[in-house]
Amino acid sequence: MHRQFLRLLTLALVVLFSIPALGQFTRDAAANKKIDEAINTHYLATDFDKAESVLTGTIKACEDKCSPATLAKAWMYVGIVRGSGRNDQAGAKEAFTTALATDANVKLDAGLATPETQATFAQSGGGGAVETPATPAEKGGKKQQAAAAAAAPEAGGAEGNGLTCTPDVTEVETRRPIPVQCKTDEEVTAVELRYKAFGAETWKSVAMVHKGNSFRAQIPCDATQTAGTLKLYVHGKNPKGDDVVNWGTKSQPIEIALAEQSAAEPPSYDDADAPARCAAKEICPPDFPGCDSGKQSGGTKDWGVACDNSAECKAGLLCMDGTCETAPSCTTTADCPSGTCINGKCGVEAGSDPESGPAKKWWIGVHFALDAAFVPGGDNICMGDTQTTGNWACYQSGSTTNTYDPEFFKTTAVGKVGGGAVLATKRILLSIDRVLTPNITVGARVGYALGGGPPANRLVTYNDDETIKTVDNEGKAFFPFHLEARAAYWFGKNVFGKKGLRPYVHVGGGVAQVDAKVVIKTIDKDTNMPPGTVYTADAWKKMGTGFITVGGGGVYAFTRNVGFQLNLNAMILLGAGGTVLEPSGGLVFGL
Repeated sequence: MHRQFLRLLTLALVVLFSIPALGQFTRDAAANKKIDEAINTHYLATDFDKAESVLTGTIKACEDKCSPATLAKAWMYVGIVRGSGRNDQAGAKEAFTTALATDANVKLDAGLATPETQATFAQSGGGGAVETPATPAEKGGKKQQAAAAAAAPEAGGAEGNGLTCTPDVTEVETRRPIPVQCKTDEEVTAVELRYKAFGAETWKSVAMVHKGNSFRAQIPCDATQTAGTLKLYVHGKNPKGDDVVNWGTKSQPIEIALAEQSAAEPPSYDDADAPARCAAKEICPPDFPGCDSGKQSGGTKDWGVACDNSAECKAGLLCMDGTCETAPSCTTTADCPSGTCINGKCGVEAGSDPESGPAKKWWIGVHFALDAAFVPGGDNICMGDTQTTGNWACYQSGSTTNTYDPEFFKTTAVGKVGGGAVLATKRILLSIDRVLTPNITVGARVGYALGGGPPANRLVTYNDDETIKTVDNEGKAFFPFHLEARAAYWFGKNVFGKKGLRPYVHVGGGVAQVDAKVVIKTIDKDTNMPPGTVYTADAWKKMGTGFITVGGGGVYAFTRNVGFQLNLNAMILLGAGGTVLEPSGGLVFGL
């Protein structure tokens, strides 16, 4: 166990000191997606302020966790926004100079740079090959997509096969529901609209409702959030279930360009006004700060901002080491440094404890325990044979060296005990527990007992003045060590991953000795003393050294990894039999 602990400690230290290096470039993928958003969504929609804001925000959020190449790329595009978008060549030169100072190998995107901007880049020190301009389809930008859509057959102009449908526009604003209305002279009983949002991998289906002389359905805002190309087609079945009419097909769908701004009339049914535009919803790469998983709650603090808990960070972020960081992917909650696993991403569900998270596998603690021993009643417990066979050790009052010999002291009624609970030994304990399942632990307690009595079965010969003459047997000394193994069942869900009360029950066993002292009275029968003279002696009841135990208790967790534990052992002592209740309290820490 000692060697294993050292190995775990060494591994933890290696990981701890490796974290800065490992985390140096962890934001590259997310930052590149933000750069793509700034250019392909905002810049190409001529929203230059938004484009530059996204780029500079990404640079700020990167700090030291993006590679120089990624930071230089972001600055290069800031220069393009300023130079080619705003015709601000001075601002572009400033951005290009910063980009080249960050990474001298950064290349200009010539597909977006005007000749003037290319000249500014060269004046800033940039040279060599420039990036090959991407095709419109590869760029995915709004203007290129709109041009491609315009070159394609118009949506409303498609004759279809037995269906005449609207909308008859090629461009629709993002975040608008799109009503689709179809008419046919054929006998059809079911008409289905199928659509695929920009960037989606699967088609979605909507059954069209028969109203008047047409069939109607609406594409929701969820499918029109992002600028790009929306694809759709419609097919209708006759009473036999055969496809007999269609408007577009899966292989050649109708395409509508979605744009942040459009002068085109918004689509509507022929007897109704166009639906209102939906409220803005932040769209960003799924693994970048601020993305909404749909179930997570989020605060207002952005990526890289100091935080106390995950509830303060935007959806898609977790508070890790005091900073809002990108939430990692996960399979189960055990994969998350805090929060829970929601749809494959770590996050905080609305209404949940923001400090909940995965269970720590190892728990250590330090405890103080008291032994309350149940001492049996009896007479003459300090007689010689009782001391030998009854597990009692009798000593002169206040002494732990002078045994009490009833024959020498010529006493009768040698010790009467009424029985009951007696405060006995005390213990300092260290605990270690291993979490095997979300509700089961196994572990051990080791410790040292204080307040043990003097040796039992000690044979002493006295002088006439009541001093010890000889010691024929030193007796059996008190066993001070406590060794205990236990298994526990804990009640609750994710019990080790959240604050608050964590109740449990346990069983166990081990080795320990409990000594309980009672004061007895003896009556002197020496003729030289007044009749009925009463003496006192200390009688130690010896219990142990094996034991079995059942019990329970609870930990109140102040944080996920620190708590105060109250425990109660009900112990049956074996060997020298006895019953003991052992309450304890202490602090526990998750590792």
